[in-house]
Amino acid sequence: MKRFLQRKQKKPTGLNTPQNEYYENISARLGITQVILYLSLFAFVVLSFFRNTELITYQNFYYFIKDLNASSESVFAFESDAVSYPTDSEQSFTLYRKGLAVAGNSAVTVFTATGRQTVSQNISYRHPVAVGAGKYLLVYELGGTQYSLYNSYAQVFKGSSEQPILGAAVSDSGMYAIVSSSETYTSTVSLYSSDFSLLNRYNKVGYVMDVSINQKGTQVAILSSTPQNGVFSTELMLCEPGKNKEDAKETVGDTFGWRCAYTSNGNIAVLHEKGVLYFADDGEELSSFSFSGRTPAAVDMSADGVSVCLTSNAFFEENSIIVFDKSGKMLYNEDVSANAQQIARSGNSLYWLSEDGIHRLNLKNKEISFSECDVSKKKLLAPSETEALICSPQKAEYINFDS
Repeated sequence: MKRFLQRKQKKPTGLNTPQNEYYENISARLGITQVILYLSLFAFVVLSFFRNTELITYQNFYYFIKDLNASSESVFAFESDAVSYPTDSEQSFTLYRKGLAVAGNSAVTVFTATGRQTVSQNISYRHPVAVGAGKYLLVYELGGTQYSLYNSYAQVFKGSSEQPILGAAVSDSGMYAIVSSSETYTSTVSLYSSDFSLLNRYNKVGYVMDVSINQKGTQVAILSSTPQNGVFSTELMLCEPGKNKEDAKETVGDTFGWRCAYTSNGNIAVLHEKGVLYFADDGEELSSFSFSGRTPAAVDMSADGVSVCLTSNAFFEENSIIVFDKSGKMLYNEDVSANAQQIARSGNSLYWLSEDGIHRLNLKNKEISFSECDVSKKKLLAPSETEALICSPQKAEYINFDS
């Protein structure tokens, strides 16, 4: 340490440059701080190594490097016009790390953002459902008791529920929740950490319609509906993982709840049969929108906000596309001639399928583009603002609107 200080304080030879003793002393102190930080980091690495020796295996290290390499492919640009996967009687499609994940009755297949297949895992799920976000891809058997989690390269965990699984959610942090039926309560939400350990179990008298976890894994939202005197009453409960008391419990109203989702700024969007509500993470209501008797034909809820296509029973009324941002502000509300069968949003682009093709709305300039294609029995996904992905039972094809 003494030699280090002498080297720091040694005056340069050659040209006479002005010296400032005050700044030289500050520089010496910062140099000492740097050495201390390096030593602290080294001690932390050594301590972590000895405390987790059972996790430091060649296989885990191999999978870690592979997963890191796969997740670095962040630009969605398939090397071909389509990718193929095993055909099953039931399939679920979702985006995962800007790539594509396909869960069928007999196999889970994962493609990276460039279309490279990295996972092909055999399963046996009667009704498979896939949800992906950040760290993990979660695949569960709807109505069954099995579920499994994957990264970009391998299956990392396989679990089961005591009662039939009714739904699930996963956050970017790796925290995930399993919604199941219960012998004592109507619904139960089991919340797990990113290392697959149980954090909380929330028992609900009402029916849990949806559950969402924010991106950092610091709060979970549970939307439940309870029948009372012939009508449903819906509430939103916000909880901090690891604590037994809720942060807030808000009444949505005498309506049937459908879905809830955290947006990228931490607000919670709630979709119910009569409209859309936005709440802050402390339970304060931020905005509301009524459907005014119209019916949602298609809905997309994501970190970007809520998008919905409303239709009417009246023959002379057109369908409406309505888009809200992550804070509940309305970005778009216009009539469209074609009924949207499915909609999906990515940033400033909203895509929807009609009977004869796919449409894209540019939310910046409000222009609508159209590409004619066969959309029969296909699933729409939105991996980017310029590309849409349509998935059939045999293959997925992307449509580039900038070409």
